[in-house]
Amino acid sequence: MDALVFDLDGTLLRLERAYRDVLADAIADVRGDAPDGWLAAYDDAFFAGFDAFEPAPVRRAFDRIDGCSDPEPYAAALLERELESLAPPANVHADLERLAESFELGVLTDGVRDWQLEKLRAHDLEPYVDAIVASYDVSAHKPALAPYRELEERLPADRYAMIGDSDADIEGARNAGWAAYRYDGGGFGELPEAIGER
Repeated sequence: MDALVFDLDGTLLRLERAYRDVLADAIADVRGDAPDGWLAAYDDAFFAGFDAFEPAPVRRAFDRIDGCSDPEPYAAALLERELESLAPPANVHADLERLAESFELGVLTDGVRDWQLEKLRAHDLEPYVDAIVASYDVSAHKPALAPYRELEERLPADRYAMIGDSDADIEGARNAGWAAYRYDGGGFGELPEAIGER
């Protein structure tokens, strides 16, 4: 059987508002306001930690903000705000149910596994997925080959196709010898025809 492998952020789930606004609301939920200095400091610390595969990069980013004495409530508020700001494409459950009749379905996502699983569960997408690989599982972000090879280990299939919205999704898939389909919004009803034979 062939496998269709979806990116998560920007593909199976899309933010309906700017991430900076999501972050600002999360900070304000805890401390009552969201200083610009906190927003900038969080971004710098998060991406440095994320790129280095530091454990719990969200909590550590808040911990590194001058004046943040307890990162835990901020991390929890950010997850809650992020979950409520995400939405799947229209008809995604029907599309995935139909696709699952003919394909193995996987998710290949940059991120921390538990955080990404919360997103899938919050939108009832996990039951459709046969295997999930997060970049933190293999200490390599897309387009590195390691996440793709790990997905192949967890989800054996005859052929693979990646559905994603970024250059990294497409480049990594092609380097891995997979078919690739750039997702630009809408549903997934035309996926098999769009990907075609490899």
